[in-house]
Amino acid sequence: MKNVRLFYKKTGSARFVSHLDTMRFMTRLLRRAGIPVWYTEGFNPHLYITFALPLSLGMTSEYEIADIRLNDDNYPLDLLCEKLNENSTDDYRFFHAKEPFKKLSDLSFATFLVEFDDGGEYAQKLKTFLSGNEINIEKKTKKGDIKTMNISEDIKNVTVRNDGNTKLTITLPAGNNKNINPDLIIKKFLSDSECYVTVCRTALLDENMQKME
Repeated sequence: MKNVRLFYKKTGSARFVSHLDTMRFMTRLLRRAGIPVWYTEGFNPHLYITFALPLSLGMTSEYEIADIRLNDDNYPLDLLCEKLNENSTDDYRFFHAKEPFKKLSDLSFATFLVEFDDGGEYAQKLKTFLSGNEINIEKKTKKGDIKTMNISEDIKNVTVRNDGNTKLTITLPAGNNKNINPDLIIKKFLSDSECYVTVCRTALLDENMQKME
């Protein structure tokens, strides 16, 4: 058996597909493409597939990761993406396949591109907001309680530019230890305003800010 890491994009109307439905789609896709995937053993065998980090509904992504296991150690990895794309939709496109170098548990950060449909109106205001010593957001805990957190020190690599619209590039904690959804920051920033916003996840990073591979 051979472990393989798939890299793919989730774009277009797929942003409205939940993580659970994405898992179902991937399972059917791997079967339809004829990939020799390994199934778990036991009373209820199922296809082995593990995703790096669920993507929130409404977001697109340029850098998603899913791990699978192949029964055939000699299956050419350069054919994987070709076979999957032949059987996939335009909204799920695979661009790389390789044997994993890092564990999925090494995932520590994610980078996002946030675009405000504002004609650039919010650019300076957003810079001031993100440079503050306190950015308090409300986050639901695993127990269902609402907790107020100051996340100013958790925000990394912030870039705000006026490119016709206000565009924000931001890196936030992601993974098992801490996970901050950019929607929480957007909601806080737009607390007194209304604006159409799109969010795209552009990278998944390890603790050293290197891309997960």
